[in-house]
Amino acid sequence: MVEQSKLFEMYLNQTSRGLMLSDDSGRVVFCNRQFQELFRIPGEIALEGISFEHLLVVLERSVVGIWLETARITEELRISHQNATLFAPEDFFMAGRWLAVRGRPMENGGYALTITDVSAHHTTLESLHRSSRTTVMALAELAESRDQTTGDHVLRVARMTHAITCKLRESGYCTELIDERFIKNIALASILHDIGKVTTPDRILLKAGPLDPEERTIIQQHSENGCKLLQRLNDFLDDDGYLAMATRIAGSHHEKFSGSGYPTGVAGDQIPLEGRIVALADVFDALVSERPYKHAWSEEEACGLIQRESGRMFDPRIVEAFMTVLEERRQTNLIVWTPDMSVGDRMLDFDHRNLIALLNQVYKSIQQRDVILFNLVQQELFNYTMGHFNREEAYLRELGYPMLDRHIKVHQALTRKVRDMRHRFMTEVNLNSQQQLGDELLELLSGWLREHILEEDLKYYRFVQEQAGLSKSVADVEAPSPGG
Repeated sequence: MVEQSKLFEMYLNQTSRGLMLSDDSGRVVFCNRQFQELFRIPGEIALEGISFEHLLVVLERSVVGIWLETARITEELRISHQNATLFAPEDFFMAGRWLAVRGRPMENGGYALTITDVSAHHTTLESLHRSSRTTVMALAELAESRDQTTGDHVLRVARMTHAITCKLRESGYCTELIDERFIKNIALASILHDIGKVTTPDRILLKAGPLDPEERTIIQQHSENGCKLLQRLNDFLDDDGYLAMATRIAGSHHEKFSGSGYPTGVAGDQIPLEGRIVALADVFDALVSERPYKHAWSEEEACGLIQRESGRMFDPRIVEAFMTVLEERRQTNLIVWTPDMSVGDRMLDFDHRNLIALLNQVYKSIQQRDVILFNLVQQELFNYTMGHFNREEAYLRELGYPMLDRHIKVHQALTRKVRDMRHRFMTEVNLNSQQQLGDELLELLSGWLREHILEEDLKYYRFVQEQAGLSKSVADVEAPSPGG
Protein backbone atom coordinates (compact mmCIF):
# COMPACT_ATOMS: atom_id res chain seq x y z
CA MET A 1 0.00 0.00 0.00
CA VAL A 2 1.38 3.39 -0.98
CA GLU A 3 2.14 5.63 1.98
CA GLN A 4 -0.09 8.66 2.48
CA SER A 5 2.91 10.99 2.17
CA LYS A 6 3.79 9.42 -1.19
CA LEU A 7 0.23 9.87 -2.43
CA PHE A 8 0.35 13.51 -1.40
CA GLU A 9 3.68 13.98 -3.20
CA MET A 10 2.23 12.35 -6.33
CA TYR A 11 -0.69 14.79 -6.19
CA LEU A 12 1.64 17.79 -5.80
CA ASN A 13 3.63 16.66 -8.83
CA GLN A 14 0.55 16.19 -10.99
CA THR A 15 -1.46 19.28 -10.06
CA SER A 16 -1.61 22.15 -12.56
CA ARG A 17 -0.36 24.59 -9.92
CA GLY A 18 3.37 25.11 -9.45
CA LEU A 19 4.62 24.68 -5.89
CA MET A 20 7.92 25.30 -4.10
CA LEU A 21 8.59 24.75 -0.40
CA SER A 22 11.59 25.91 1.59
CA ASP A 23 12.55 25.03 5.17
CA ASP A 24 13.34 27.35 8.07
CA SER A 25 16.95 27.66 6.91
CA GLY A 26 15.89 28.96 3.51
CA ARG A 27 16.75 25.77 1.60
CA VAL A 28 14.39 24.51 -1.13
CA VAL A 29 13.07 21.12 0.00
CA PHE A 30 10.39 20.54 -2.66
CA CYS A 31 9.66 21.85 -6.15
CA ASN A 32 7.23 20.22 -8.57
CA ARG A 33 7.43 19.96 -12.35
CA GLN A 34 4.76 22.60 -12.99
CA PHE A 35 6.71 25.21 -11.02
CA GLN A 36 9.65 24.88 -13.40
CA GLU A 37 7.46 24.76 -16.49
CA LEU A 38 5.39 27.84 -15.61
CA PHE A 39 8.55 29.83 -14.87
CA ARG A 40 10.21 28.48 -18.03
CA ILE A 41 13.04 26.92 -16.02
CA PRO A 42 14.72 24.03 -17.93
CA GLY A 43 14.02 20.64 -16.38
CA GLU A 44 17.72 19.77 -16.13
CA ILE A 45 18.22 22.56 -13.57
CA ALA A 46 17.78 20.96 -10.14
CA LEU A 47 16.10 23.29 -7.66
CA GLU A 48 15.72 21.09 -4.61
CA GLY A 49 18.58 21.63 -2.18
CA ILE A 50 19.52 25.13 -3.35
CA SER A 51 19.06 28.23 -1.22
CA PHE A 52 16.02 30.47 -1.67
CA GLU A 53 18.37 33.28 -2.71
CA HIS A 54 19.82 31.03 -5.41
CA LEU A 55 16.28 30.19 -6.51
CA LEU A 56 15.52 33.88 -7.01
CA VAL A 57 18.61 34.23 -9.19
CA VAL A 58 17.37 31.34 -11.32
CA LEU A 59 13.93 32.95 -11.58
CA GLU A 60 15.39 36.27 -12.65
CA ARG A 61 17.48 34.59 -15.33
CA SER A 62 14.50 32.65 -16.60
CA VAL A 63 12.53 35.76 -17.47
CA VAL A 64 15.22 38.22 -18.59
CA GLY A 65 14.13 39.99 -21.77
CA ILE A 66 10.45 39.10 -21.35
CA TRP A 67 9.09 41.71 -18.93
CA LEU A 68 11.01 44.03 -16.66
CA GLU A 69 7.98 43.88 -14.39
CA THR A 70 9.05 40.38 -13.42
CA ALA A 71 12.39 41.60 -12.05
CA ARG A 72 10.46 43.90 -9.70
CA ILE A 73 8.32 40.96 -8.61
CA THR A 74 11.35 38.83 -7.73
CA GLU A 75 12.79 41.66 -5.62
CA GLU A 76 9.52 42.01 -3.71
CA LEU A 77 9.52 38.24 -3.20
CA ARG A 78 13.03 38.39 -1.75
CA ILE A 79 11.86 40.92 0.84
CA SER A 80 8.69 38.93 1.68
CA HIS A 81 10.72 35.75 2.22
CA GLN A 82 13.25 37.49 4.43
CA ASN A 83 10.51 39.10 6.55
CA ALA A 84 8.23 36.03 6.53
CA THR A 85 5.28 38.03 5.17
CA LEU A 86 2.54 37.33 2.64
CA PHE A 87 3.45 37.88 -1.00
CA ALA A 88 0.56 38.59 -3.39
CA PRO A 89 1.48 40.83 -6.33
CA GLU A 90 -0.84 41.59 -9.22
CA ASP A 91 -1.04 38.92 -11.89
CA PHE A 92 1.56 39.41 -14.60
CA PHE A 93 2.04 38.42 -18.22
CA MET A 94 5.02 36.27 -19.14
CA ALA A 95 5.85 34.20 -22.21
CA GLY A 96 2.28 34.12 -23.50
CA ARG A 97 0.52 33.44 -20.19
CA TRP A 98 -1.03 35.32 -17.31
CA LEU A 99 0.46 34.06 -14.06
CA ALA A 100 -0.49 34.52 -10.42
CA VAL A 101 2.29 34.08 -7.84
CA ARG A 102 1.57 33.77 -4.14
CA GLY A 103 3.94 33.28 -1.21
CA ARG A 104 3.22 32.69 2.46
CA PRO A 105 5.25 31.76 5.55
CA MET A 106 4.58 28.31 7.03
CA GLU A 107 4.14 27.43 10.70
CA ASN A 108 7.44 25.53 10.85
CA GLY A 109 9.39 28.60 9.70
CA GLY A 110 9.56 27.60 6.06
CA TYR A 111 8.03 29.34 3.07
CA ALA A 112 5.58 28.16 0.40
CA LEU A 113 5.52 29.67 -3.07
CA THR A 114 2.84 28.84 -5.64
CA ILE A 115 2.42 29.86 -9.28
CA THR A 116 -0.84 29.42 -11.19
CA ASP A 117 -1.73 29.87 -14.84
CA VAL A 118 -4.75 32.23 -14.72
CA SER A 119 -4.93 32.98 -18.45
CA ALA A 120 -8.49 31.66 -18.74
CA HIS A 121 -9.59 34.00 -15.96
CA HIS A 122 -7.97 36.99 -17.67
CA THR A 123 -9.48 36.02 -21.02
CA THR A 124 -12.93 36.03 -19.41
CA LEU A 125 -12.28 39.38 -17.70
CA GLU A 126 -10.97 40.87 -20.92
CA SER A 127 -14.07 39.67 -22.73
CA LEU A 128 -16.27 41.36 -20.12
CA HIS A 129 -14.23 44.56 -20.24
CA ARG A 130 -14.29 44.49 -24.04
CA SER A 131 -18.07 44.25 -23.91
CA SER A 132 -18.13 47.19 -21.49
CA ARG A 133 -15.82 49.21 -23.74
CA THR A 134 -18.09 48.47 -26.70
CA THR A 135 -21.00 49.83 -24.67
CA VAL A 136 -18.97 52.94 -23.85
CA MET A 137 -18.12 53.52 -27.53
CA ALA A 138 -21.76 53.05 -28.53
CA LEU A 139 -22.87 55.59 -25.92
CA ALA A 140 -20.20 58.07 -27.00
CA GLU A 141 -21.10 57.68 -30.65
CA LEU A 142 -24.77 58.20 -29.77
CA ALA A 143 -23.90 61.54 -28.19
CA GLU A 144 -21.57 62.49 -31.05
CA SER A 145 -24.08 61.47 -33.73
CA ARG A 146 -26.37 64.29 -32.61
CA ASP A 147 -23.79 66.70 -34.02
CA GLN A 148 -22.56 65.47 -37.40
CA THR A 149 -19.61 67.89 -37.39
CA THR A 150 -17.69 66.49 -34.45
CA GLY A 151 -16.31 63.34 -36.12
CA ASP A 152 -13.73 61.52 -34.03
CA HIS A 153 -13.43 64.34 -31.52
CA VAL A 154 -13.88 62.07 -28.50
CA LEU A 155 -11.11 59.69 -29.63
CA ARG A 156 -8.67 62.53 -30.26
CA VAL A 157 -9.53 63.92 -26.82
CA ALA A 158 -8.87 60.45 -25.38
CA ARG A 159 -5.45 60.28 -27.04
CA MET A 160 -4.46 63.71 -25.73
CA THR A 161 -5.86 62.89 -22.30
CA HIS A 162 -3.74 59.73 -22.16
CA ALA A 163 -0.61 61.59 -23.29
CA ILE A 164 -1.03 64.40 -20.74
CA THR A 165 -1.67 61.92 -17.93
CA CYS A 166 1.46 59.91 -18.75
CA LYS A 167 3.50 63.11 -18.84
CA LEU A 168 2.11 64.19 -15.45
CA ARG A 169 3.15 60.87 -13.96
CA GLU A 170 6.64 61.19 -15.46
CA SER A 171 6.97 64.62 -13.83
CA GLY A 172 6.08 63.16 -10.42
CA TYR A 173 2.85 65.14 -10.11
CA CYS A 174 0.02 63.59 -8.04
CA THR A 175 1.70 60.19 -7.83
CA GLU A 176 -0.78 59.18 -5.13
CA LEU A 177 -3.57 59.55 -7.72
CA ILE A 178 -1.91 58.75 -11.04
CA ASP A 179 -1.24 55.03 -10.61
CA GLU A 180 -1.47 52.28 -13.24
CA ARG A 181 -5.24 51.96 -12.85
CA PHE A 182 -5.74 55.73 -13.25
CA ILE A 183 -3.75 55.66 -16.50
CA LYS A 184 -5.56 52.55 -17.67
CA ASN A 185 -9.00 54.10 -17.12
CA ILE A 186 -8.78 57.79 -17.93
CA ALA A 187 -8.61 57.57 -21.74
CA LEU A 188 -11.67 55.31 -21.93
CA ALA A 189 -13.51 57.36 -19.32
CA SER A 190 -12.84 60.62 -21.21
CA ILE A 191 -14.71 59.31 -24.24
CA LEU A 192 -17.97 59.85 -22.34
CA HIS A 193 -17.28 63.45 -21.33
CA ASP A 194 -20.16 64.85 -23.43
CA ILE A 195 -22.63 61.99 -23.03
CA GLY A 196 -25.07 64.45 -21.42
CA LYS A 197 -25.63 66.07 -24.83
CA VAL A 198 -28.12 63.29 -25.60
CA THR A 199 -30.50 65.29 -23.40
CA THR A 200 -29.99 68.59 -25.28
CA PRO A 201 -32.76 69.48 -27.76
CA ASP A 202 -31.75 69.47 -31.45
CA ARG A 203 -32.94 73.06 -31.89
CA ILE A 204 -30.18 74.11 -29.49
CA LEU A 205 -27.46 71.53 -30.12
CA LEU A 206 -27.63 71.95 -33.91
CA LYS A 207 -28.26 75.69 -34.00
CA ALA A 208 -25.97 77.35 -36.54
CA GLY A 209 -25.87 80.79 -34.95
CA PRO A 210 -24.96 82.01 -31.45
CA LEU A 211 -27.07 80.83 -28.52
CA ASP A 212 -29.21 83.21 -26.50
CA PRO A 213 -28.85 83.23 -22.67
CA GLU A 214 -31.72 80.79 -22.15
CA GLU A 215 -30.36 78.35 -24.76
CA ARG A 216 -26.88 78.57 -23.25
CA THR A 217 -28.28 77.70 -19.84
CA ILE A 218 -29.99 74.63 -21.33
CA ILE A 219 -26.90 73.35 -23.16
CA GLN A 220 -24.77 73.82 -20.06
CA GLN A 221 -27.04 71.33 -18.31
CA HIS A 222 -25.41 68.54 -20.38
CA SER A 223 -22.57 68.36 -17.88
CA GLU A 224 -24.79 67.68 -14.89
CA ASN A 225 -27.14 65.46 -16.93
CA GLY A 226 -24.21 63.38 -18.16
CA CYS A 227 -22.98 62.95 -14.61
CA LYS A 228 -26.40 61.68 -13.47
CA LEU A 229 -26.75 59.35 -16.45
CA LEU A 230 -23.33 57.77 -15.89
CA GLN A 231 -23.95 57.46 -12.18
CA ARG A 232 -27.03 55.35 -12.89
CA LEU A 233 -25.09 53.25 -15.41
CA ASN A 234 -22.28 52.80 -12.90
CA ASP A 235 -24.76 51.45 -10.37
CA PHE A 236 -25.72 48.61 -12.73
CA LEU A 237 -22.47 47.70 -14.50
CA ASP A 238 -19.50 45.94 -12.92
CA ASP A 239 -16.58 47.71 -14.57
CA ASP A 240 -12.95 48.31 -13.70
CA GLY A 241 -13.50 51.79 -12.26
CA TYR A 242 -13.66 53.78 -15.49
CA LEU A 243 -17.39 54.49 -15.23
CA ALA A 244 -16.95 56.13 -11.83
CA MET A 245 -14.14 58.19 -13.36
CA ALA A 246 -16.28 58.98 -16.42
CA THR A 247 -19.00 60.23 -14.05
CA ARG A 248 -16.56 62.67 -12.44
CA ILE A 249 -15.26 63.81 -15.84
CA ALA A 250 -18.75 64.42 -17.26
CA GLY A 251 -19.62 66.54 -14.25
CA SER A 252 -16.41 68.55 -14.05
CA HIS A 253 -14.83 69.05 -17.50
CA HIS A 254 -16.46 72.49 -17.84
CA GLU A 255 -15.27 73.72 -14.46
CA LYS A 256 -12.52 76.34 -14.58
CA PHE A 257 -9.41 76.48 -12.43
CA SER A 258 -10.39 79.98 -11.26
CA GLY A 259 -13.83 78.78 -10.11
CA SER A 260 -15.83 80.53 -12.85
CA GLY A 261 -16.95 77.38 -14.64
CA TYR A 262 -20.04 75.19 -14.37
CA PRO A 263 -22.04 73.33 -13.10
CA THR A 264 -20.84 73.86 -9.49
CA GLY A 265 -18.19 76.59 -9.75
CA VAL A 266 -15.52 74.68 -7.80
CA ALA A 267 -11.93 75.83 -8.23
CA GLY A 268 -8.34 74.55 -8.25
CA ASP A 269 -7.68 71.13 -6.76
CA GLN A 270 -11.35 70.85 -5.79
CA ILE A 271 -11.97 69.98 -9.45
CA PRO A 272 -11.21 66.25 -9.94
CA LEU A 273 -7.81 65.77 -11.58
CA GLU A 274 -9.31 63.76 -14.43
CA GLY A 275 -11.79 66.60 -15.10
CA ARG A 276 -8.98 69.16 -15.24
CA ILE A 277 -7.03 67.03 -17.73
CA VAL A 278 -10.00 66.39 -20.05
CA ALA A 279 -11.02 70.07 -19.92
CA LEU A 280 -7.77 71.06 -21.62
CA ALA A 281 -7.76 68.18 -24.10
CA ASP A 282 -11.37 68.96 -25.06
CA VAL A 283 -10.78 72.66 -25.68
CA PHE A 284 -7.58 72.05 -27.65
CA ASP A 285 -9.20 69.60 -30.04
CA ALA A 286 -12.22 71.85 -30.54
CA LEU A 287 -9.91 74.74 -31.47
CA VAL A 288 -7.71 72.85 -33.96
CA SER A 289 -10.58 70.94 -35.60
CA GLU A 290 -12.02 71.89 -38.97
CA ARG A 291 -15.77 72.44 -39.02
CA PRO A 292 -18.12 73.42 -41.86
CA TYR A 293 -18.86 76.62 -39.95
CA LYS A 294 -15.27 77.46 -38.94
CA HIS A 295 -11.67 77.03 -39.97
CA ALA A 296 -9.29 75.12 -37.73
CA TRP A 297 -6.96 77.15 -35.59
CA SER A 298 -3.26 76.41 -35.97
CA GLU A 299 -1.55 74.62 -33.10
CA GLU A 300 0.36 77.81 -32.35
CA GLU A 301 -2.86 79.84 -32.06
CA ALA A 302 -4.51 77.21 -29.85
CA CYS A 303 -1.44 76.95 -27.62
CA GLY A 304 -1.33 80.70 -27.29
CA LEU A 305 -4.87 80.76 -25.92
CA ILE A 306 -4.26 77.82 -23.60
CA GLN A 307 -1.13 79.42 -22.17
CA ARG A 308 -2.95 82.72 -21.65
CA GLU A 309 -5.69 80.84 -19.79
CA SER A 310 -3.22 78.98 -17.56
CA GLY A 311 -4.30 79.59 -13.98
CA ARG A 312 -7.72 80.84 -15.06
CA MET A 313 -9.41 78.23 -17.23
CA PHE A 314 -6.73 75.52 -16.90
CA ASP A 315 -4.50 74.02 -14.20
CA PRO A 316 -0.98 75.43 -14.85
CA ARG A 317 0.65 72.05 -14.16
CA ILE A 318 -1.56 70.40 -16.77
CA VAL A 319 -0.80 73.19 -19.26
CA GLU A 320 2.91 72.53 -18.73
CA ALA A 321 2.45 68.78 -19.33
CA PHE A 322 0.35 69.50 -22.43
CA MET A 323 3.03 71.74 -23.93
CA THR A 324 5.62 69.02 -23.34
CA VAL A 325 3.39 66.49 -25.12
CA LEU A 326 3.07 68.72 -28.18
CA GLU A 327 6.80 69.39 -28.30
CA GLU A 328 7.59 65.67 -28.13
CA ARG A 329 5.04 64.97 -30.87
CA ARG A 330 6.77 67.48 -33.14
CA GLN A 331 10.14 65.90 -32.48
CA THR A 332 9.05 62.28 -33.02
CA ASN A 333 6.78 62.65 -36.05
CA LEU A 334 7.66 60.30 -38.89
CA ILE A 335 5.67 62.35 -41.40
CA VAL A 336 4.69 66.01 -41.40
CA TRP A 337 1.79 67.46 -43.41
CA THR A 338 2.88 69.77 -46.22
CA PRO A 339 0.73 71.99 -48.51
CA ASP A 340 1.51 69.85 -51.59
CA MET A 341 -0.54 67.03 -49.97
CA SER A 342 -3.71 69.12 -50.24
CA VAL A 343 -6.60 67.82 -52.36
CA GLY A 344 -8.26 71.22 -52.48
CA ASP A 345 -11.06 70.57 -49.98
CA ARG A 346 -10.40 71.77 -46.43
CA MET A 347 -12.55 69.12 -44.69
CA LEU A 348 -10.84 66.29 -46.62
CA ASP A 349 -7.46 67.88 -45.99
CA PHE A 350 -8.31 67.91 -42.28
CA ASP A 351 -9.12 64.19 -42.49
CA HIS A 352 -5.80 63.49 -44.21
CA ARG A 353 -3.87 65.46 -41.60
CA ASN A 354 -5.56 63.33 -38.96
CA LEU A 355 -4.49 60.16 -40.76
CA ILE A 356 -0.89 61.37 -40.71
CA ALA A 357 -1.27 62.09 -36.99
CA LEU A 358 -2.57 58.53 -36.51
CA LEU A 359 0.42 57.11 -38.37
CA ASN A 360 2.76 59.07 -36.11
CA GLN A 361 0.90 57.86 -33.03
CA VAL A 362 1.11 54.23 -34.17
CA TYR A 363 4.86 54.69 -34.46
CA LYS A 364 5.00 56.17 -30.95
CA SER A 365 2.84 53.39 -29.47
CA ILE A 366 5.23 50.78 -30.92
CA GLN A 367 8.31 52.60 -29.66
CA GLN A 368 6.91 52.90 -26.14
CA ARG A 369 4.98 49.58 -26.10
CA ASP A 370 1.93 51.64 -25.20
CA VAL A 371 -1.03 49.29 -25.63
CA ILE A 372 -3.55 51.92 -24.49
CA LEU A 373 -2.40 54.38 -27.15
CA PHE A 374 -2.40 51.69 -29.83
CA ASN A 375 -5.93 50.66 -28.89
CA LEU A 376 -7.14 54.26 -29.23
CA VAL A 377 -5.38 54.67 -32.57
CA GLN A 378 -6.81 51.50 -34.11
CA GLN A 379 -10.31 52.50 -32.94
CA GLU A 380 -9.86 55.94 -34.48
CA LEU A 381 -8.56 54.40 -37.70
CA PHE A 382 -11.64 52.16 -37.84
CA ASN A 383 -13.87 55.23 -37.46
CA TYR A 384 -11.74 57.07 -40.03
CA THR A 385 -12.43 54.50 -42.71
CA MET A 386 -16.16 54.95 -42.11
CA GLY A 387 -16.36 58.73 -41.83
CA HIS A 388 -13.66 59.96 -44.22
CA PHE A 389 -14.50 57.54 -47.00
CA ASN A 390 -18.18 58.52 -46.90
CA ARG A 391 -17.27 62.21 -47.04
CA GLU A 392 -14.76 61.72 -49.84
CA GLU A 393 -17.07 59.54 -51.94
CA ALA A 394 -19.94 62.02 -51.59
CA TYR A 395 -17.57 64.80 -52.69
CA LEU A 396 -16.40 62.84 -55.75
CA ARG A 397 -19.94 61.84 -56.66
CA GLU A 398 -20.96 65.49 -56.64
CA LEU A 399 -17.99 66.33 -58.87
CA GLY A 400 -18.90 63.60 -61.37
CA TYR A 401 -15.45 62.04 -60.95
CA PRO A 402 -15.08 59.38 -63.71
CA MET A 403 -12.96 57.00 -61.59
CA LEU A 404 -15.29 56.99 -58.59
CA ASP A 405 -16.09 53.26 -58.78
CA ARG A 406 -12.39 52.38 -58.73
CA HIS A 407 -11.84 54.77 -55.84
CA ILE A 408 -14.68 53.14 -53.86
CA LYS A 409 -13.18 49.68 -54.40
CA VAL A 410 -9.86 50.87 -53.02
CA HIS A 411 -11.68 52.26 -49.97
CA GLN A 412 -13.52 48.98 -49.48
CA ALA A 413 -10.26 47.00 -49.61
CA LEU A 414 -8.69 49.13 -46.89
CA THR A 415 -11.86 48.96 -44.79
CA ARG A 416 -11.71 45.15 -44.89
CA LYS A 417 -8.07 45.20 -43.80
CA VAL A 418 -8.78 47.61 -40.95
CA ARG A 419 -11.80 45.56 -39.81
CA ASP A 420 -9.70 42.39 -39.78
CA MET A 421 -6.84 44.05 -37.92
CA ARG A 422 -9.23 45.58 -35.38
CA HIS A 423 -10.86 42.18 -34.76
CA ARG A 424 -7.47 40.54 -34.28
CA PHE A 425 -6.39 43.21 -31.83
CA MET A 426 -9.63 43.10 -29.85
CA THR A 427 -9.41 39.31 -29.45
CA GLU A 428 -5.66 39.09 -28.85
CA VAL A 429 -4.43 39.01 -25.25
CA ASN A 430 -0.82 38.11 -26.10
CA LEU A 431 1.14 41.35 -25.79
CA ASN A 432 3.87 40.17 -28.18
CA SER A 433 1.23 39.50 -30.85
CA GLN A 434 -0.24 42.94 -30.24
CA GLN A 435 3.23 44.35 -30.89
CA GLN A 436 3.30 42.56 -34.25
CA LEU A 437 -0.13 44.01 -35.05
CA GLY A 438 1.31 47.45 -34.36
CA ASP A 439 4.05 46.86 -36.91
CA GLU A 440 1.48 45.67 -39.44
CA LEU A 441 -0.69 48.73 -38.85
CA LEU A 442 2.27 51.07 -39.28
CA GLU A 443 3.12 49.39 -42.59
CA LEU A 444 -0.52 49.56 -43.72
CA LEU A 445 -0.84 53.28 -42.94
CA SER A 446 2.51 54.11 -44.56
CA GLY A 447 1.44 52.31 -47.74
CA TRP A 448 -1.96 54.02 -47.71
CA LEU A 449 -0.38 57.45 -47.36
CA ARG A 450 2.09 56.76 -50.15
CA GLU A 451 -0.15 54.93 -52.64
CA HIS A 452 -3.55 56.50 -52.03
CA ILE A 453 -3.33 60.00 -50.60
CA LEU A 454 -0.17 61.04 -52.43
CA GLU A 455 -1.19 59.36 -55.70
CA GLU A 456 -4.87 58.42 -56.06
CA ASP A 457 -6.33 61.38 -54.16
CA LEU A 458 -4.19 63.85 -56.06
CA LYS A 459 -5.72 62.51 -59.29
CA TYR A 460 -9.14 63.79 -58.35
CA TYR A 461 -7.55 67.07 -57.25
CA ARG A 462 -6.11 67.43 -60.77
CA PHE A 463 -9.55 66.54 -62.16
CA VAL A 464 -11.09 69.34 -60.09
CA GLN A 465 -8.44 71.77 -61.35
CA GLU A 466 -9.02 70.72 -64.97
CA GLN A 467 -12.78 71.07 -64.56
CA ALA A 468 -12.32 74.51 -63.04
CA GLY A 469 -10.08 75.52 -65.94
CA LEU A 470 -12.55 74.14 -68.48
CA SER A 471 -15.44 76.01 -66.86
CA LYS A 472 -13.44 79.20 -66.97
CA SER A 473 -12.62 78.71 -70.67
CA VAL A 474 -16.26 78.03 -71.53
CA ALA A 475 -17.31 81.11 -69.59
CA ASP A 476 -14.77 83.20 -71.50
CA VAL A 477 -16.05 81.90 -74.84
CA GLU A 478 -19.71 82.45 -73.95
CA ALA A 479 -19.21 85.90 -72.44
CA PRO A 480 -20.43 88.66 -74.75
CA SER A 481 -17.83 91.01 -76.16
CA PRO A 482 -17.71 94.56 -74.79
CA GLY A 483 -19.14 95.89 -78.05
CA GLY A 484 -21.81 93.20 -78.41
